[in-house]
Parts: sequence; structure tokens; C-alpha cells
Amino acid sequence: MNNKRIVSFSLSLLMITFTTITIFTNPLSTEDSLSDSEVRYDTSHLQNNSIGSLQGHIDTYDTLSIGIQFTCVVTDNASVICWGRTDYGETGIGMTGNEAYHNASYVVGLTGITVVEVAAYWDHACALSDMGEVYCWGRNHEGQLGNGNSADSTTPVQVSFPSGVEVASLAQGPSVHTCVISTNGDGYCWGYNNAGQIGNGEVCAPVEATSKLSCAGGGSLDHVVTPQLVNMPSSVGITSINAGGEHTCATGTDGGVYCWGQDNNCRVTGGDPVTDMSGDAACGFTHRQPSPRKIMFQNTAVTIPDAQNLSFTQVVVGWVFSCGLADTGAVICWGANTESQQGIGTNNNQPEDVVPTLAIAPSGEHALSISASTAQACALFNESGAFCWGDNWGGNAGDYDGTNNWYCTYSGGSNGGGNLDCGDVSTPNAVWSGENDDIHFTSVIMGASNTCGIMSNGSLYCWGAYAWNGVNGSVHNTNTGVRLPLFMPMPGNVIIAQTDLDIDGDGVLVPFDAFPNGCPSGWYQDSYNSCSEAPQGGYAESSNPWDLVMCSPGTYQPNTGQTECVESTPGYYVPVSGGFSQTICPAGSYQPNSAADSCILADPGYMVGTPGKIEQTACNAGRFSSTSGSTDCVRAQPGFYVSNSGSSEEIPCPLGSYSPSSGSLSCISTSPGEYTDTPASIQPISCEPGSYQPDFGQSTCLLAPTGHYVSIPMASTYQPCLSGYYQSAEGMTGCEVTSPGSYTPGASFTAPLDCSAGTYQPSSGAERCIDAFPGSYVPSEGSIESTECTPGTYQPQSGQSACLEADSGHYITLTAAKNQVPCPVTTFQPETGQTVCLDAEPGHYSDGIGMADQTPCTEGEYQPSSKSTSCKIVPAGHYSIGLGSVDFMACMPGTYQPSSGMSGCIDADQGNYVGESSQLMQTPCPKGSYQPLAASSDCVSADAGYFVEEAGAKEQSPCEAGSYQPIEGRSNCIYSSINNYVPEAGSADQIACPSGEHQPMPGQIGCVGEDEEGLLPGFSSFMVLIALMGAASMISARKLD
Repeated sequence: MNNKRIVSFSLSLLMITFTTITIFTNPLSTEDSLSDSEVRYDTSHLQNNSIGSLQGHIDTYDTLSIGIQFTCVVTDNASVICWGRTDYGETGIGMTGNEAYHNASYVVGLTGITVVEVAAYWDHACALSDMGEVYCWGRNHEGQLGNGNSADSTTPVQVSFPSGVEVASLAQGPSVHTCVISTNGDGYCWGYNNAGQIGNGEVCAPVEATSKLSCAGGGSLDHVVTPQLVNMPSSVGITSINAGGEHTCATGTDGGVYCWGQDNNCRVTGGDPVTDMSGDAACGFTHRQPSPRKIMFQNTAVTIPDAQNLSFTQVVVGWVFSCGLADTGAVICWGANTESQQGIGTNNNQPEDVVPTLAIAPSGEHALSISASTAQACALFNESGAFCWGDNWGGNAGDYDGTNNWYCTYSGGSNGGGNLDCGDVSTPNAVWSGENDDIHFTSVIMGASNTCGIMSNGSLYCWGAYAWNGVNGSVHNTNTGVRLPLFMPMPGNVIIAQTDLDIDGDGVLVPFDAFPNGCPSGWYQDSYNSCSEAPQGGYAESSNPWDLVMCSPGTYQPNTGQTECVESTPGYYVPVSGGFSQTICPAGSYQPNSAADSCILADPGYMVGTPGKIEQTACNAGRFSSTSGSTDCVRAQPGFYVSNSGSSEEIPCPLGSYSPSSGSLSCISTSPGEYTDTPASIQPISCEPGSYQPDFGQSTCLLAPTGHYVSIPMASTYQPCLSGYYQSAEGMTGCEVTSPGSYTPGASFTAPLDCSAGTYQPSSGAERCIDAFPGSYVPSEGSIESTECTPGTYQPQSGQSACLEADSGHYITLTAAKNQVPCPVTTFQPETGQTVCLDAEPGHYSDGIGMADQTPCTEGEYQPSSKSTSCKIVPAGHYSIGLGSVDFMACMPGTYQPSSGMSGCIDADQGNYVGESSQLMQTPCPKGSYQPLAASSDCVSADAGYFVEEAGAKEQSPCEAGSYQPIEGRSNCIYSSINNYVPEAGSADQIACPSGEHQPMPGQIGCVGEDEEGLLPGFSSFMVLIALMGAASMISARKLD
């Protein structure tokens, strides 16, 4: 199939928009002419994916088609819906009915077939599938279904094409024959052929023909039942085709209009002189053209400027007229004009009216598409939209303007007839766009009795004798139509499919696009709607906008018509845009990459010796290149070297090295005893005496360090100063001898060492010092002699810086003493450095030798003499207190001490006493006395009324009631005698019974009456007995005074 595209309006849809370009004038008669500039057509501003269709064009699909009183559409689900008259099954619903009218219904029998285009003819219809197959249905009495017979079919039947034929587009028109365009641009027609309208060179009917020819395809007389190849001129393909009542027209790939069939009213020849067929050539006569003939616009009545050079994109035909759409956007019509179908403002058949004439258009606008039916036509203009003209039967010219009647009445029954109140429209009239100016169409298709338009959203509006096509479900009405668009609902609210008119997206609609699929490979768009072959040095883009692109630097193109440039090969370059060839890289440069716009200069350190190299060569070690673009490398100078390949400079030999020759890869390190102190040296320098160099590659010599010397030149090491010698300065050639009082004990000394304290040296050049002998010393450093120890000091060791003082407990009486003498027994010495010892003092003793201190006698001891070796013990009854006592003391009365060597006496306990001093024991208090205090020297006698029964008592006891004691110091009490009593304890006396009372018992606490026999009140005889026994016992136990 070709590159037509059906646009589903369930997607986003775009309106076709055009800028205003002057195409037509708006004359009142066809005599007016246009300048050449006014017919130039520019669509460069068109949006991509513009939608719509051109009736019968190879590059668009017709998804809306109107036959004689019936209509068919292709929906966005690739199905076909038809409605209207179906007396021969032309609505494809599987039934017929004499003048029956059906509401919109799906065509049956197309299940599984993806339909892209539909065509409604006189009494039949056809559908095109996406596989290039054609299916037709309806009346077939002239073989118009193309299936090899003439039997009608109420459902689709497949057309029988020659093998290999694939169809690209269907013809449209009010015809009884059918035509198509194949995918390779051939035309095929079949059906009614009474005047040669099949176009295969044959005429089946003899009317005014010079000869009779048998019809091809098995037809009989005037009909052909299978598709026949149209005899187009060699090398001319068909771009659009449409079928009229008895003629057919097509546009060719050369831009011309070709027509064939019945030629009355010049509908085939356009008024050109006719010499090759029978009949009179005048437009008022009838003659037949059985093969396509190109209209040459040679009639002198043609007033279109430069008409012979016009190029046409579309042609449509009615019953007896034809119209073409030029690529300028001009609409040109020819043929009959009896019903104003040419749109030129008149309705007569004068010679100037039937030859090609410009239809009147809105000022400054151009047509995008045209359609035609029996005696009327429509055009879609870029700014103002849909315009229609011609026979206005039922209002199908859509001439409602908001003020006139919106309906039309007509006569003639179901087959139509004359208008009663809506006359023909001789000048193209704008179809009403609604009260809100919201009705705008992307396609407008004219029918015999009604017209329909598709909105950008895929919805459908129709006007005219709508009663005959079931619009809005209305019933058949034989005399009323509408002059304004009415919405046509589809079953299930489906929408109408439409074609993308800008397949290649270049902004030019395919009918006007000289290159609808874009410029050919290797061609570019040099100007509007024009392509040219890409020249040398450039290439053409392979997609929109097909620009010419000059080869960028680094690429070139030696040929024309190319889609890309050639990259320069390595070793070559292309320095400018638009290059025809590549250039070799000169010596000193290289290029490793393709597509280079320059060569790369050899880097410093590299060279390129010959042209066309893809890489640079590194300079070998020992050579260098200091600049870019070198063709050779240079040898390193003496004193310099190049160690690595690819070096951009020679390197001076660093300090400590040298190079005596050129081209060196490295420098020679100086040997020990040598040096170089400047870069780029060519010879080494020897070290002088006093300096040396132990290492290779050095820039200086080292001074002999302190303590060392170098006596010869070119030395690699230094010598140490020996023992007894030293060197305090660097860089010396010899050593210094040490002086008396100093020494150097080994090699490499930087200064002499002073003899330390305790040592001395009387000679020079010594390697050690002499230690001071025992009994002598050296007090300071650097001494040349030693000193003897004085009395009170000594030194037992050698090499000492001082003598030691005699320790405490010791003494020294001689000089140069090596040892100290301990103090003898009975002496001591607390001080150090002494020449004598001290005698132990009284109260002290010294019992050993070397005593630093005398020892004091402790408490309980004493010593009345000096120079003692011990202390004496204090005797019992005595004591000494403190340390160093020379005598002892007696214990005082109240105290005693039974032990010797004591530091104190013991207090007499309570109940005891010590009556004299120096006593060894305490004495208990005797009976009748007591002592409550300690440390007492005597005892206390018991008071009267009290007694102390035992010795050593601490307290006295009171006499009990019934007893008494009148004397102090007694050990017992006395019972009261008869007729006496003692009422209280501690009484000193008894009390006589008062008068009238008596007491016959002793030791009583009271008296009784005379009659109570001596017993106390309440006492029984038993108690008396107990009392008597107790008294007797008390008396016997106590001694009375």
C-alpha cells in the first residue's frame, strides 16, 4: 500500500491551518484574469499531521462518500456504516426495498476486514481494505461490482483484479462504473462503458461511433464486469481519479488532467480542438473519448493566465461537468453549467462558460480540496472553510446565512425535482458555521441530494435533502430539506476516521507535495516543495526537513546525491566545511583518528619524518625535540643527557655528575674524592687536602669533621686524631696535642678533656688522668696534682675529689688518714669530723665502741657516776621518773611499790591505807573502820549508830531497827533491852517504853500495853517464839561493849 495514514480521532486531532496567500480574485465574471504571482501556492506553514482528504486521491483515504440518496462512512474502528436509499442493497445491510430508507447501520460481511476507504456511487458502493483489496455491493446490472457477473448483491463481494494488483485508492462520483488507482499508479475501471468511460480504448455502445468494438472482460455490449487497465500515456501514473455520469477524469504524475468517455459540453476535452475521434469538436456536440486525453487548455476562450503550465493535484467530476484543483490552490471547472455547477456566477452553456474557467473563491484564499456530484460542487478553503455551489436541490449548497429560511421545499417525489424556494447557487457560498461559529470541517463531500462534512473531532454534520438519507432517524420526506449543517449521530457514538495529509511532516499537504514521502535519498529541499540532488561536499538529511548539510571539517564527499559525508581516514584531514577530498598530513604532523579537521603537530619530544602518518615517533634516548612539528630529533650536547624516549628537551647533567660526549643517555656520577658543583659539567673536580668525598655523584667535598683531618688531595675519607690529640676545627690537615691537666682517651676527639675532680695529670699528650691516692683528693677539674686529707677527715678510696669527715661516734687525729677511728666504750661523739671522743655523763652510759650518742638511764633506773657502761635499778618502795636520772625517790604515805626498777608508786586501794613512806605494801582498814577513798594514809572509824563488821571495808553499815550503837569505831550493834525499843535503823541510842507500856522482849522496835504480855499487836504465840529465837541468836552473835 502507499503511505496514506488513517488518523483515529480518539487521539489528539489538529485542524488544518493555512496562512493567507493570494490565490484567487473575487471577480463577478469569468472574463477577469489573474496575474501569475497570484496562483503560486505555499503551504510551508502547515502543521504536521494535518487531517482531511482529497476525493479520489492516491495519497488520502475517503472515509465519507455520498451516492445517489445514500451515504457511507468509515469509522475509527475500521468499519463501514451506511444509510439512506437501499432499493438495490446499496447500504450493504443484506436487504433491499423499493425506495426504502434506513438509518445508519453497519455494512455486513466485512468482519475481520480492516476498511480504510469507502466510495458511494449511483446505486452501488465499494470499500478498500488495508491489504489493497476491494469489496463492492449494491446494483450490478452494468457489472459495476467487478466480480465477473451482473447480479446485484446486498452484501459485499470481492472485486476480481488481475493477479498482483493491489489497490491504493477508490474513485468517487455519481457513476454506474467503478474506478481505482493501484499502488503502482495504474488506473483500473469496470462497469458501464457506453461512451468509453472505462478508459481501456473500447466503446461498448455504437452511438455516433465510427466502429463497433467488443467489450473486454466478458461484458455484453455496454458493460464490463471485471477491472480493465486504463490506457494512460506511458510513464504517466495516476494521482487522483473520479467517475462521472458517462465520463472519467484523472490527474497524472506529470501534473496534467486526463479525461475520457462522453464529451458533450466539453467535459472531457475542456474545449481543446479534437481531430482524432469521430463527431464534431464543438462543445455543443457529443463525441466519445475511449482512452485518456490530456486537457491542454488550448481553447482560445480560456482566460486563465499561463493555463497550459498549470499542475493539478485533484480532479472531480459530476454528471456532465468536471473541476480540477491546481497546485496553486485554484479551482478550475469546465463542462455543463446549466445549474451553476462551475461556480462562476452564471448558469448557461455559452462557449466561454464550458471551457476551463476559474471558480470564484473568497478573496485571497486558496482551496485545499474539492468534491462534486451530479450538478453541484464544494471546496474547502484555507481560511473560510467550506463553500458550495450549483444545484441547490433540498438545500445541499448549505446557503443558510442565519436570516433566510433554514429549509428548502422541492418537487419531484423520491427521485427529486425542481426547487420551489431554494434556487441554484452560482457563486461559491460559505456553508453556515453555526451560531457560535463552532462548525468547521476538515473534509466536505458533495452528494446529489445532500452534503456532509467531517469535523476535526471526527463527528459528522449533513445538510440538504436529509430525509433521503435517514439523518437523525427522520422518516422519508419527499419535499423538504435543510440548508444548514445538522449533527449526524453514529451508532455507539463512533467517530469518522480521517487521513493524515502531511505524511512526511514537512508542512505541505500530500496532494500539493511534490515529494509526499520527503525528498529522495541523497536529495535535499532546496526551496518550497522542491528537492535537489546534494552536491559534492555535502549530503542531504534523510528525514524532515531534508536540509542540505555541508560536510563539516573532518569529513568530505566527492560524489553527488549522498546521504552522509565520508570521514577522513587516519593520516589525512579535511580543514574546511564542504570539502570534496581529504588532504594528506605533511611531515612533522600526523593524525591517528578518522574525521579529523586538522593534523596534529608532532609533540615536543616526537617527530614525523614523512607525510600521511597516523602516529608520531618518539625521539630515541640520547636525542630530543624541543618544538612541535619536528621532522627529526637532535643529539644531546656534552654536559647534557636524554634518558628517555619522547623527550622534549635535553637535561643538563645535575650537580655531582658530568658528560664528556654528545648524545648521552645518562651522565657519569663523580667518583669518591671528586665532585662537580655546576650543572652541565663535562669533567669532575678533585677534593683538596682538609676535605674529602666518600660517595659517588656529589656536588661538593666535605670538610674533615672536628676530631679528624685529611692530609692528602682527592681523599675519599678522613683520618681520626689519636689518643692524646684532638682537633676542634673542620677541614684541617692535622691534630693538636693535649696540655697538662687534660687528656683524650681515644681517637676523633674535637677538644681535650679536663681531668675530672679526683684525678690529675702533670704531663701533656696524655691519653688518661691519674686518680688521687687514698688519704688524698683532687677538688677541681683540670688539676695537675693531688692534696692530703686533714685531721678529722679521711679518704679510704682513690680518685676522689674530697676527703670524708669522720662519722659521729668516730675521730681522726692524723693527716692523710685513710680510715676513721671508733670512739671506745664509756665514750661517744655526736659530731662529725672530730679529732676526739666525749665521756658518758651521770644519768647516762655508753656500752659499746663507735657510739655517736650516750644512752640516758630509763625510768626505774638511775646512774650517779660518769663513764658508766650501764644504769642501776631503783629499789622497791621507790621510783625514778623521766630519762637520765642520777638518783631515785621514796613512795609517799598513801602509796606503795612492791617491785624494784619502777617509774612510779601505787595508790592504796579503797578500804586500805599506807601510813608511812617507802612502803612495799598497803594495809587493810581494821574492823570498826573503813576507807571509801584510794591513796589514803589512814582509815575512818564507824559512826555512832553504825558498824563495820570486817577489815578492809570501803563503807560503814547502819544498825537495824531494834538495835543501836552509841560508840564510834565499833564492829557490831546492841539489841534494845527489855522495856526499851529502837524504832529506826542507824540509831545511836535505845528509847525507854513510855508510861503504861512495856516491852518484855529485847531488840524490839516498839512497846506494848501492859495487858498484851509484851507482844506487839497481832503477834501470835508462834511469832513470839520466832522473835525470841531471833533475839537470842543476835545476842549470841554480837559482842557487846
